[in-house]
Amino acid sequence: MELSLYAAGSLRATLPAFIEQYYQKTGEKWALTFGPAGLLRQRIEQGETCHLFLSADENNTQLLIKKGIALQYAPFIGNQLCITAHRDCVNEHDTWLSLLTNPALKIGTSTPKADPSGDYCWQFFDKIEHDNPNLGKQLKQRAIPLVGGEHSLPIPAGRLAAHYLITTHQADLFIGYQHYQQRLSQFPELKVFTIPNPFNVMAYYCAALIDSQAYGLYQEILSPYAQDYFINAGFLPLVEPISSINSGKNEKK
Repeated sequence: MELSLYAAGSLRATLPAFIEQYYQKTGEKWALTFGPAGLLRQRIEQGETCHLFLSADENNTQLLIKKGIALQYAPFIGNQLCITAHRDCVNEHDTWLSLLTNPALKIGTSTPKADPSGDYCWQFFDKIEHDNPNLGKQLKQRAIPLVGGEHSLPIPAGRLAAHYLITTHQADLFIGYQHYQQRLSQFPELKVFTIPNPFNVMAYYCAALIDSQAYGLYQEILSPYAQDYFINAGFLPLVEPISSINSGKNEKK
């Protein structure tokens, strides 16, 4: 029997090798489906077969618990945001904030509500607003949700969204996950900016167990081995507790 795993698109480059290692160890076969976590959650709610769900946020897994669809959930790895810019838009004195405040630059993001990366961008703008009144509001108005939505144009296979959208002139800046930073930095036409704390947003990726048949892989993804695996791929350790740790259990099934 082949089990079904739905996972956030930002895990596409990392997760398959992990699942292959798990298959070699257990003989358990998994079919992987990637996409924006909010849209995947809607598909699960509509009745599509999914045994295990890996979301880039807590909210989507929490909703599955509240609806009685998931048995339990927990965080397994972290992430943050970074800003990628076309080098032609950057001068030697620019910072991440000066780029954002330049009204001539097009800012690309993921789509809020459909894709957690977009929600994290809006939280980032809220933090900017706190210290820079009206700037956060302006950024929300200027931001162009280019990926992760139901009607977003697809990114070509094998391409990084930030690189593709910037080099095709759909955006001058793109705000996305920092685990892509090392790969993006290899493109000479791009410059990647780290967003400092306290402005950055911590993303907690969560695993939701939907069917007890997936319990073995669920436990494997929550293991210290898995955390080391994802950290080696550019993700961040879970440095702060969140409400879902050891919680959200449901007796369904």
